[in-house]
Amino acid sequence: MRKKSIVFLLAGTMVLSLAGCASSPENPVVKGKNLDKMLEQAENTKEGAASYNDVLKEVEGNYDTYQTQIQDDSLRVKVNVDARVQVPEVEKLSVYRVSQKKISQEFLDSVRNALTADVPYYEGRMQSARTKSLIAKEIQEYKDMIDDLETGKNGLDEEGVQQYKSEYEQTLQELEAEYENAPDDVKLTDYPSDNKIYGIQELCGKYPEDEFYKWEYSLHPDAEVYYGVSDAKDGIYHALFVQNSSDYGNCLRYMNSKNGYGRIYSAFVEDDMEFAVLKKEGETPDFTEAGVDLGKTPELADNEPLTLSEEAARGQADELLQKLNLTDYKCCESGIYSQLIGEEYDKYRDIYKFLYMRNMDGIFVDNSAGIKLTDGWQGNDYVKKAWGNEAVVVAVNDNGIVDFRYLTPLSVDETVVEKTSIKSFQDIKDTFEQMVVIENAVEGEEGNVSIEVTDVKLVYTRISEEDSFDTGLVVPVWDFEGRIINEFGYEETGNILSINAIDGTVINRRLGY
Repeated sequence: MRKKSIVFLLAGTMVLSLAGCASSPENPVVKGKNLDKMLEQAENTKEGAASYNDVLKEVEGNYDTYQTQIQDDSLRVKVNVDARVQVPEVEKLSVYRVSQKKISQEFLDSVRNALTADVPYYEGRMQSARTKSLIAKEIQEYKDMIDDLETGKNGLDEEGVQQYKSEYEQTLQELEAEYENAPDDVKLTDYPSDNKIYGIQELCGKYPEDEFYKWEYSLHPDAEVYYGVSDAKDGIYHALFVQNSSDYGNCLRYMNSKNGYGRIYSAFVEDDMEFAVLKKEGETPDFTEAGVDLGKTPELADNEPLTLSEEAARGQADELLQKLNLTDYKCCESGIYSQLIGEEYDKYRDIYKFLYMRNMDGIFVDNSAGIKLTDGWQGNDYVKKAWGNEAVVVAVNDNGIVDFRYLTPLSVDETVVEKTSIKSFQDIKDTFEQMVVIENAVEGEEGNVSIEVTDVKLVYTRISEEDSFDTGLVVPVWDFEGRIINEFGYEETGNILSINAIDGTVINRRLGY
Protein backbone atom coordinates (compact mmCIF):
# COMPACT_ATOMS: atom_id res chain seq x y z
CA MET A 1 0.00 0.00 0.00
CA ARG A 2 1.84 3.10 -1.23
CA LYS A 3 1.82 6.04 1.18
CA LYS A 4 3.46 9.45 1.29
CA SER A 5 7.02 9.03 2.55
CA ILE A 6 7.40 9.34 6.32
CA VAL A 7 10.31 7.59 8.03
CA PHE A 8 9.31 5.40 10.99
CA LEU A 9 11.73 3.68 13.34
CA LEU A 10 11.58 -0.10 13.35
CA ALA A 11 8.67 -1.36 15.46
CA GLY A 12 9.89 -2.79 18.72
CA THR A 13 13.25 -0.96 18.69
CA MET A 14 12.49 0.89 21.91
CA VAL A 15 11.51 -2.34 23.61
CA LEU A 16 14.74 -4.05 22.63
CA SER A 17 17.18 -1.17 23.01
CA LEU A 18 18.12 -2.17 26.56
CA ALA A 19 18.56 -5.85 25.81
CA GLY A 20 22.30 -5.77 25.17
CA CYS A 21 23.95 -8.95 23.98
CA ALA A 22 22.14 -12.28 24.08
CA SER A 23 22.05 -14.38 27.24
CA SER A 24 25.01 -16.72 27.60
CA PRO A 25 23.68 -20.21 26.77
CA GLU A 26 26.25 -21.82 29.08
CA ASN A 27 25.12 -19.97 32.20
CA PRO A 28 22.93 -22.09 34.50
CA VAL A 29 20.47 -19.27 35.10
CA VAL A 30 19.54 -19.08 31.43
CA LYS A 31 20.08 -22.53 29.94
CA GLY A 32 17.59 -25.37 29.83
CA LYS A 33 14.47 -23.26 30.38
CA ASN A 34 11.45 -25.50 30.61
CA LEU A 35 7.97 -24.54 31.76
CA ASP A 36 7.24 -28.02 33.16
CA LYS A 37 10.34 -27.89 35.36
CA MET A 38 9.45 -24.39 36.46
CA LEU A 39 5.96 -25.54 37.47
CA GLU A 40 7.51 -28.36 39.53
CA GLN A 41 9.45 -25.71 41.43
CA ALA A 42 6.32 -23.56 41.77
CA GLU A 43 4.53 -26.45 43.50
CA ASN A 44 7.48 -27.26 45.77
CA THR A 45 6.37 -27.30 49.41
CA LYS A 46 9.41 -29.09 50.83
CA GLU A 47 11.36 -27.60 53.69
CA GLY A 48 13.60 -24.80 52.46
CA ALA A 49 11.29 -23.67 49.65
CA ALA A 50 10.45 -20.00 50.12
CA SER A 51 6.85 -18.82 50.15
CA TYR A 52 5.59 -15.38 49.20
CA ASN A 53 5.21 -14.51 52.89
CA ASP A 54 8.81 -15.60 53.56
CA VAL A 55 10.09 -13.27 50.85
CA LEU A 56 7.86 -10.42 52.01
CA LYS A 57 9.32 -10.71 55.52
CA GLU A 58 12.85 -11.04 54.09
CA VAL A 59 12.52 -7.83 52.08
CA GLU A 60 10.81 -5.87 54.87
CA GLY A 61 13.51 -6.95 57.35
CA ASN A 62 16.62 -6.53 55.20
CA TYR A 63 15.99 -4.64 51.96
CA ASP A 64 14.23 -1.36 52.56
CA THR A 65 16.71 -0.36 49.87
CA TYR A 66 19.07 -2.52 47.85
CA GLN A 67 22.48 -0.91 47.40
CA THR A 68 25.58 -2.23 45.70
CA GLN A 69 28.14 -1.43 43.01
CA ILE A 70 29.23 -3.89 40.32
CA GLN A 71 32.08 -3.39 37.89
CA ASP A 72 33.46 -5.79 35.29
CA ASP A 73 36.42 -4.27 33.46
CA SER A 74 36.72 -7.17 31.01
CA LEU A 75 33.10 -6.74 29.85
CA ARG A 76 33.31 -2.94 30.32
CA VAL A 77 30.12 -2.65 32.38
CA LYS A 78 29.64 -0.59 35.53
CA VAL A 79 26.44 -0.86 37.59
CA ASN A 80 25.30 1.30 40.50
CA VAL A 81 22.31 0.00 42.45
CA ASP A 82 20.46 2.27 44.86
CA ALA A 83 16.93 0.95 44.56
CA ARG A 84 13.66 0.73 46.39
CA VAL A 85 12.53 -2.89 46.66
CA GLN A 86 8.77 -3.07 46.23
CA VAL A 87 6.79 -6.18 47.14
CA PRO A 88 2.98 -5.96 46.82
CA GLU A 89 1.00 -6.74 49.96
CA VAL A 90 -1.24 -9.55 48.70
CA GLU A 91 -2.48 -12.86 50.04
CA LYS A 92 -0.59 -15.08 47.58
CA LEU A 93 1.19 -15.39 44.26
CA SER A 94 -0.17 -17.80 41.65
CA VAL A 95 0.59 -19.13 38.18
CA TYR A 96 -2.06 -18.79 35.44
CA ARG A 97 -2.33 -20.27 31.97
CA VAL A 98 -3.30 -17.66 29.37
CA SER A 99 -3.86 -17.44 25.63
CA GLN A 100 -4.37 -14.72 23.04
CA LYS A 101 -7.97 -13.50 22.99
CA LYS A 102 -9.59 -12.39 19.75
CA ILE A 103 -11.61 -9.20 19.45
CA SER A 104 -15.20 -10.40 19.17
CA GLN A 105 -17.99 -8.91 17.08
CA GLU A 106 -19.88 -8.35 20.32
CA PHE A 107 -17.03 -6.26 21.75
CA LEU A 108 -16.77 -4.18 18.56
CA ASP A 109 -20.51 -3.48 18.77
CA SER A 110 -20.15 -2.49 22.44
CA VAL A 111 -17.38 -0.01 21.63
CA ARG A 112 -19.37 1.57 18.82
CA ASN A 113 -22.41 1.95 21.09
CA ALA A 114 -20.36 3.34 23.97
CA LEU A 115 -18.34 5.86 21.97
CA THR A 116 -20.23 6.65 18.77
CA ALA A 117 -23.78 5.31 19.06
CA ASP A 118 -25.22 7.84 16.59
CA VAL A 119 -22.30 7.94 14.13
CA PRO A 120 -22.70 6.03 10.82
CA TYR A 121 -19.53 4.33 9.62
CA TYR A 122 -18.28 3.82 6.08
CA GLU A 123 -15.63 1.53 4.63
CA GLY A 124 -12.33 2.89 5.88
CA ARG A 125 -10.45 1.58 2.85
CA MET A 126 -12.21 4.23 0.74
CA GLN A 127 -11.11 7.29 2.70
CA SER A 128 -7.61 6.78 1.31
CA ALA A 129 -8.73 5.47 -2.09
CA ARG A 130 -6.29 6.18 -4.87
CA THR A 131 -8.03 8.64 -7.16
CA LYS A 132 -6.62 10.22 -10.32
CA SER A 133 -5.78 13.44 -8.47
CA LEU A 134 -3.85 11.59 -5.75
CA ILE A 135 -1.90 9.49 -8.26
CA ALA A 136 -1.20 12.56 -10.41
CA LYS A 137 0.35 14.23 -7.38
CA GLU A 138 2.62 11.21 -6.82
CA ILE A 139 3.55 11.14 -10.52
CA GLN A 140 4.67 14.74 -10.32
CA GLU A 141 6.68 14.03 -7.15
CA TYR A 142 8.61 11.26 -8.91
CA LYS A 143 9.19 13.43 -11.99
CA ASP A 144 10.61 16.13 -9.70
CA MET A 145 12.89 13.57 -8.01
CA ILE A 146 14.18 12.42 -11.42
CA ASP A 147 14.83 16.06 -12.39
CA ASP A 148 16.78 16.55 -9.16
CA LEU A 149 18.91 13.52 -10.03
CA GLU A 150 19.61 14.76 -13.54
CA THR A 151 20.56 18.26 -12.34
CA GLY A 152 22.84 16.97 -9.59
CA LYS A 153 20.83 18.43 -6.69
CA ASN A 154 21.20 15.22 -4.68
CA GLY A 155 24.98 15.20 -4.54
CA LEU A 156 25.11 11.54 -5.64
CA ASP A 157 27.85 10.03 -7.76
CA GLU A 158 27.06 8.71 -11.24
CA GLU A 159 26.46 5.16 -10.02
CA GLY A 160 24.03 6.39 -7.36
CA VAL A 161 22.21 8.60 -9.86
CA GLN A 162 21.68 5.72 -12.28
CA GLN A 163 20.53 3.37 -9.52
CA TYR A 164 17.92 5.75 -8.12
CA LYS A 165 16.86 6.95 -11.57
CA SER A 166 16.13 3.38 -12.65
CA GLU A 167 14.04 2.76 -9.52
CA TYR A 168 12.13 6.03 -9.88
CA GLU A 169 11.41 5.44 -13.57
CA GLN A 170 10.07 1.96 -12.80
CA THR A 171 7.75 3.39 -10.11
CA LEU A 172 6.72 6.18 -12.48
CA GLN A 173 5.65 3.63 -15.11
CA GLU A 174 3.58 1.78 -12.50
CA LEU A 175 1.90 5.00 -11.37
CA GLU A 176 1.07 6.05 -14.93
CA ALA A 177 -0.52 2.63 -15.60
CA GLU A 178 -2.48 2.89 -12.33
CA TYR A 179 -3.65 6.40 -13.26
CA GLU A 180 -5.42 5.13 -16.38
CA ASN A 181 -7.78 2.89 -14.38
CA ALA A 182 -8.19 5.03 -11.27
CA PRO A 183 -11.55 6.71 -10.47
CA ASP A 184 -11.87 10.48 -10.86
CA ASP A 185 -13.36 10.79 -7.41
CA VAL A 186 -14.65 8.67 -4.52
CA LYS A 187 -17.69 9.58 -2.46
CA LEU A 188 -17.23 7.97 0.95
CA THR A 189 -20.96 7.84 1.69
CA ASP A 190 -21.45 5.52 -1.30
CA TYR A 191 -19.69 2.83 0.75
CA PRO A 192 -21.62 2.28 4.01
CA SER A 193 -20.04 -0.25 6.37
CA ASP A 194 -21.99 -3.18 7.81
CA ASN A 195 -19.67 -2.91 10.85
CA LYS A 196 -18.68 -6.58 10.71
CA ILE A 197 -15.29 -8.26 11.17
CA TYR A 198 -14.21 -10.31 8.12
CA GLY A 199 -11.28 -12.49 7.13
CA ILE A 200 -8.73 -10.84 4.83
CA GLN A 201 -8.98 -13.66 2.30
CA GLU A 202 -12.73 -13.15 1.99
CA LEU A 203 -12.31 -9.39 1.56
CA CYS A 204 -9.59 -9.82 -1.08
CA GLY A 205 -11.85 -12.21 -2.96
CA LYS A 206 -14.68 -9.70 -2.86
CA TYR A 207 -12.48 -6.68 -3.73
CA PRO A 208 -9.50 -8.14 -5.65
CA GLU A 209 -8.20 -4.76 -6.84
CA ASP A 210 -8.47 -2.92 -3.54
CA GLU A 211 -5.07 -1.60 -2.42
CA PHE A 212 -5.87 -1.62 1.30
CA TYR A 213 -6.92 -5.27 1.40
CA LYS A 214 -4.02 -6.33 -0.84
CA TRP A 215 -1.66 -4.59 1.59
CA GLU A 216 -3.29 -6.33 4.56
CA TYR A 217 -3.11 -9.70 2.77
CA SER A 218 0.60 -9.23 2.11
CA LEU A 219 1.18 -8.81 5.84
CA HIS A 220 -0.98 -11.58 7.32
CA PRO A 221 -3.26 -13.44 4.90
CA ASP A 222 -5.04 -15.37 7.66
CA ALA A 223 -5.98 -12.27 9.69
CA GLU A 224 -9.40 -10.74 10.33
CA VAL A 225 -10.04 -7.00 10.11
CA TYR A 226 -12.61 -4.27 10.39
CA TYR A 227 -11.91 -0.67 9.39
CA GLY A 228 -14.62 1.98 9.52
CA VAL A 229 -14.59 5.78 9.35
CA SER A 230 -17.22 8.49 9.64
CA ASP A 231 -17.93 11.09 6.95
CA ALA A 232 -16.95 13.90 9.38
CA LYS A 233 -20.25 15.65 8.66
CA ASP A 234 -20.25 16.87 12.26
CA GLY A 235 -16.71 18.20 11.95
CA ILE A 236 -15.20 15.21 13.76
CA TYR A 237 -13.27 12.46 11.98
CA HIS A 238 -13.99 9.11 13.67
CA ALA A 239 -11.95 6.00 12.84
CA LEU A 240 -12.35 2.47 14.25
CA PHE A 241 -10.09 -0.49 13.49
CA VAL A 242 -10.05 -4.14 14.59
CA GLN A 243 -7.39 -6.74 13.90
CA ASN A 244 -7.20 -10.41 14.82
CA SER A 245 -3.81 -11.68 13.66
CA SER A 246 -1.90 -14.75 14.80
CA ASP A 247 1.26 -13.10 13.45
CA TYR A 248 1.06 -9.56 14.86
CA GLY A 249 -1.56 -9.69 17.60
CA ASN A 250 -5.16 -8.72 18.24
CA CYS A 251 -6.35 -5.19 18.90
CA LEU A 252 -9.13 -2.64 18.69
CA ARG A 253 -8.23 1.00 18.13
CA TYR A 254 -10.58 4.00 18.07
CA MET A 255 -9.61 7.60 17.43
CA ASN A 256 -11.40 10.85 16.72
CA SER A 257 -10.08 14.28 15.85
CA LYS A 258 -11.18 17.57 14.33
CA ASN A 259 -8.05 17.46 12.20
CA GLY A 260 -8.42 14.36 10.05
CA TYR A 261 -8.32 10.60 10.44
CA GLY A 262 -5.46 9.00 12.31
CA ARG A 263 -3.42 6.07 11.03
CA ILE A 264 -4.86 3.52 13.42
CA TYR A 265 -4.56 0.58 11.02
CA SER A 266 -0.92 -0.38 11.61
CA ALA A 267 -0.45 -4.17 11.84
CA PHE A 268 2.11 -4.22 14.65
CA VAL A 269 0.38 -3.96 18.02
CA GLU A 270 2.32 -1.61 20.27
CA ASP A 271 1.91 -1.87 24.04
CA ASP A 272 1.02 1.81 24.27
CA MET A 273 -0.38 4.69 22.23
CA GLU A 274 1.65 5.25 19.06
CA PHE A 275 3.20 8.64 18.41
CA ALA A 276 2.50 10.27 21.78
CA VAL A 277 5.21 11.69 24.05
CA LEU A 278 5.11 12.90 27.64
CA LYS A 279 4.56 16.65 27.70
CA LYS A 280 7.39 18.73 29.12
CA GLU A 281 6.22 22.18 30.11
CA GLY A 282 7.71 24.92 27.98
CA GLU A 283 9.32 22.50 25.51
CA THR A 284 8.37 21.62 21.93
CA PRO A 285 7.39 17.92 21.78
CA ASP A 286 10.13 15.67 20.40
CA PHE A 287 8.25 12.97 18.52
CA THR A 288 11.42 11.03 17.72
CA GLU A 289 10.97 9.72 21.29
CA ALA A 290 7.79 8.01 20.02
CA GLY A 291 9.63 6.41 17.11
CA VAL A 292 8.74 8.80 14.28
CA ASP A 293 10.93 11.20 12.32
CA LEU A 294 8.69 13.66 10.50
CA GLY A 295 11.30 15.90 8.96
CA LYS A 296 9.14 18.84 10.05
CA THR A 297 7.74 20.48 13.18
CA PRO A 298 4.00 19.87 13.70
CA GLU A 299 1.81 22.66 15.08
CA LEU A 300 -0.41 22.54 18.17
CA ALA A 301 -4.06 22.20 17.09
CA ASP A 302 -6.00 25.15 18.52
CA ASN A 303 -9.39 23.40 18.12
CA GLU A 304 -8.57 20.49 20.46
CA PRO A 305 -7.80 22.16 23.82
CA LEU A 306 -6.95 20.55 27.14
CA THR A 307 -8.25 22.57 30.11
CA LEU A 308 -10.28 20.04 32.15
CA SER A 309 -8.80 18.52 35.30
CA GLU A 310 -7.07 15.14 35.35
CA GLU A 311 -9.66 13.94 37.88
CA ALA A 312 -12.53 14.75 35.50
CA ALA A 313 -10.71 13.11 32.60
CA ARG A 314 -9.97 10.01 34.68
CA GLY A 315 -13.67 9.77 35.53
CA GLN A 316 -14.55 9.56 31.82
CA ALA A 317 -11.91 6.89 31.22
CA ASP A 318 -13.02 4.78 34.20
CA GLU A 319 -16.66 5.04 33.14
CA LEU A 320 -15.80 3.76 29.66
CA LEU A 321 -14.05 0.67 31.05
CA GLN A 322 -17.08 -0.04 33.24
CA LYS A 323 -19.40 0.20 30.22
CA LEU A 324 -17.19 -2.23 28.29
CA ASN A 325 -16.92 -4.61 31.25
CA LEU A 326 -13.13 -4.28 31.33
CA THR A 327 -13.12 -4.54 35.11
CA ASP A 328 -9.95 -6.67 35.34
CA TYR A 329 -7.84 -3.64 34.40
CA LYS A 330 -6.56 -0.92 36.74
CA CYS A 331 -4.93 2.40 35.90
CA CYS A 332 -1.19 2.15 36.48
CA GLU A 333 0.08 5.31 34.76
CA SER A 334 -1.28 8.69 33.72
CA GLY A 335 -0.07 12.07 32.58
CA ILE A 336 -0.33 14.81 29.97
CA TYR A 337 0.99 13.74 26.59
CA SER A 338 1.33 15.33 23.17
CA GLN A 339 -0.11 13.18 20.38
CA LEU A 340 0.35 13.48 16.61
CA ILE A 341 -2.91 13.72 14.69
CA GLY A 342 -4.11 13.75 11.08
CA GLU A 343 -3.08 11.76 8.04
CA GLU A 344 0.00 13.88 7.43
CA TYR A 345 0.93 14.31 11.11
CA ASP A 346 1.22 18.05 10.62
CA LYS A 347 -0.49 18.84 13.94
CA TYR A 348 -0.53 17.57 17.49
CA ARG A 349 -2.83 17.87 20.50
CA ASP A 350 -2.35 17.64 24.24
CA ILE A 351 -4.26 14.86 26.02
CA TYR A 352 -4.54 13.08 29.33
CA LYS A 353 -3.37 9.55 28.68
CA PHE A 354 -4.39 6.76 31.03
CA LEU A 355 -2.67 3.38 30.81
CA TYR A 356 -4.59 0.43 32.28
CA MET A 357 -3.13 -3.03 32.74
CA ARG A 358 -4.58 -6.31 33.92
CA ASN A 359 -4.51 -6.66 37.70
CA MET A 360 -4.49 -10.19 39.15
CA ASP A 361 -4.34 -10.88 42.89
CA GLY A 362 -3.68 -7.15 43.36
CA ILE A 363 -0.62 -7.28 41.08
CA PHE A 364 -0.21 -5.73 37.63
CA VAL A 365 0.58 -8.02 34.69
CA ASP A 366 3.37 -6.08 33.01
CA ASN A 367 5.07 -7.50 29.93
CA SER A 368 6.97 -4.37 28.93
CA ALA A 369 10.22 -6.18 29.74
CA GLY A 370 9.60 -9.07 27.39
CA ILE A 371 7.26 -8.88 24.43
CA LYS A 372 7.74 -11.98 22.27
CA LEU A 373 9.28 -11.46 18.83
CA THR A 374 10.45 -13.83 16.11
CA ASP A 375 11.94 -12.37 12.96
CA GLY A 376 14.13 -14.84 11.07
CA TRP A 377 14.49 -18.24 9.47
CA GLN A 378 13.12 -21.36 11.14
CA GLY A 379 14.23 -24.27 8.97
CA ASN A 380 13.07 -23.51 5.43
CA ASP A 381 10.48 -20.95 6.54
CA TYR A 382 10.91 -17.26 7.30
CA VAL A 383 8.85 -16.47 10.39
CA LYS A 384 7.88 -12.98 11.54
CA LYS A 385 5.56 -12.96 14.54
CA ALA A 386 4.95 -10.80 17.60
CA TRP A 387 3.07 -11.16 20.88
CA GLY A 388 3.01 -7.76 22.54
CA ASN A 389 1.99 -6.43 25.91
CA GLU A 390 -1.65 -6.45 26.98
CA ALA A 391 -2.92 -2.95 27.75
CA VAL A 392 -5.89 -0.62 27.62
CA VAL A 393 -5.13 3.01 26.76
CA VAL A 394 -7.60 5.91 26.95
CA ALA A 395 -6.96 9.52 25.91
CA VAL A 396 -9.18 12.43 26.99
CA ASN A 397 -9.24 16.15 26.26
CA ASP A 398 -11.96 18.84 26.35
CA ASN A 399 -13.73 17.09 23.46
CA GLY A 400 -14.16 13.92 25.57
CA ILE A 401 -12.63 10.50 24.88
CA VAL A 402 -10.57 11.01 21.74
CA ASP A 403 -8.57 7.77 21.69
CA PHE A 404 -9.22 4.24 22.99
CA ARG A 405 -7.05 1.17 22.45
CA TYR A 406 -7.60 -2.41 23.59
CA LEU A 407 -4.33 -4.17 22.84
CA THR A 408 -3.28 -7.83 22.77
CA PRO A 409 -5.96 -9.00 25.22
CA LEU A 410 -5.44 -12.19 27.20
CA SER A 411 -7.83 -14.99 28.01
CA VAL A 412 -7.14 -16.33 31.51
CA ASP A 413 -7.86 -20.02 30.97
CA GLU A 414 -6.68 -21.82 34.11
CA THR A 415 -5.10 -21.39 37.54
CA VAL A 416 -2.15 -23.77 37.24
CA VAL A 417 -0.65 -23.22 40.70
CA GLU A 418 -2.83 -21.62 43.35
CA LYS A 419 -0.02 -20.66 45.74
CA THR A 420 3.45 -20.72 44.19
CA SER A 421 6.80 -21.07 45.91
CA ILE A 422 9.40 -18.48 44.93
CA LYS A 423 13.11 -17.99 45.42
CA SER A 424 14.43 -15.77 48.18
CA PHE A 425 15.36 -12.23 47.25
CA GLN A 426 18.94 -13.08 48.26
CA ASP A 427 19.03 -15.69 45.48
CA ILE A 428 17.44 -13.26 43.00
CA LYS A 429 19.88 -10.44 43.69
CA ASP A 430 22.83 -12.84 43.40
CA THR A 431 21.56 -13.80 39.94
CA PHE A 432 21.06 -10.16 39.03
CA GLU A 433 24.58 -9.20 40.04
CA GLN A 434 25.99 -12.02 37.93
CA MET A 435 23.82 -11.55 34.86
CA VAL A 436 23.46 -7.76 34.54
CA VAL A 437 27.04 -7.45 33.27
CA ILE A 438 26.72 -10.45 30.92
CA GLU A 439 23.45 -9.16 29.43
CA ASN A 440 24.94 -5.72 28.79
CA ALA A 441 28.54 -6.58 27.89
CA VAL A 442 30.24 -4.43 25.25
CA GLU A 443 30.71 -6.49 22.09
CA GLY A 444 32.91 -4.07 20.16
CA GLU A 445 36.39 -2.81 20.90
CA GLU A 446 35.41 0.62 22.21
CA GLY A 447 33.10 2.15 24.75
CA ASN A 448 31.66 1.36 28.17
CA VAL A 449 28.20 0.70 29.53
CA SER A 450 26.94 2.54 32.59
CA ILE A 451 23.81 1.35 34.45
CA GLU A 452 21.86 2.86 37.35
CA VAL A 453 19.18 0.73 39.01
CA THR A 454 16.58 2.78 40.90
CA ASP A 455 13.65 0.38 41.39
CA VAL A 456 13.14 -3.33 41.96
CA LYS A 457 9.54 -4.57 41.72
CA LEU A 458 7.80 -7.93 42.10
CA VAL A 459 5.14 -8.08 39.35
CA TYR A 460 3.39 -10.60 37.12
CA THR A 461 4.64 -11.21 33.57
CA ARG A 462 3.50 -13.47 30.73
CA ILE A 463 6.06 -16.00 29.53
CA SER A 464 5.77 -18.76 26.94
CA GLU A 465 7.54 -21.74 25.43
CA GLU A 466 10.10 -21.18 22.67
CA ASP A 467 7.78 -21.76 19.71
CA SER A 468 4.44 -20.81 21.30
CA PHE A 469 2.62 -17.68 20.22
CA ASP A 470 -0.79 -18.97 21.28
CA THR A 471 -0.49 -19.83 24.98
CA GLY A 472 1.68 -18.85 27.90
CA LEU A 473 1.88 -18.59 31.67
CA VAL A 474 1.51 -15.55 33.90
CA VAL A 475 4.19 -15.86 36.60
CA PRO A 476 5.76 -13.60 39.25
CA VAL A 477 9.01 -11.90 38.20
CA TRP A 478 11.42 -9.38 39.63
CA ASP A 479 11.83 -6.31 37.41
CA PHE A 480 15.03 -4.28 37.85
CA GLU A 481 14.46 -0.80 36.43
CA GLY A 482 16.53 2.31 35.94
CA ARG A 483 18.75 4.00 33.38
CA ILE A 484 21.37 2.69 30.99
CA ILE A 485 23.92 4.51 28.85
CA ASN A 486 25.33 2.14 26.25
CA GLU A 487 28.78 2.12 24.66
CA PHE A 488 27.60 4.59 21.98
CA GLY A 489 26.40 7.13 24.56
CA TYR A 490 22.71 6.40 23.91
CA GLU A 491 20.60 6.75 27.05
CA GLU A 492 17.39 4.87 27.80
CA THR A 493 15.23 4.45 30.88
CA GLY A 494 13.09 1.45 31.72
CA ASN A 495 13.69 -2.24 32.32
CA ILE A 496 17.28 -3.35 32.89
CA LEU A 497 16.71 -7.02 33.70
CA SER A 498 13.79 -9.32 34.59
CA ILE A 499 14.23 -12.52 36.60
CA ASN A 500 11.65 -15.26 37.03
CA ALA A 501 10.81 -15.29 40.75
CA ILE A 502 10.05 -19.04 40.71
CA ASP A 503 13.16 -20.58 39.12
CA GLY A 504 15.55 -17.61 38.95
CA THR A 505 16.00 -17.67 35.16
CA VAL A 506 16.51 -14.44 33.23
CA ILE A 507 13.61 -13.41 30.98
CA ASN A 508 14.88 -12.86 27.43
CA ARG A 509 13.11 -9.68 26.29
CA ARG A 510 13.08 -10.70 22.63
CA LEU A 511 12.12 -14.35 23.01
CA GLY A 512 9.49 -13.76 25.70
CA TYR A 513 10.61 -16.52 28.09
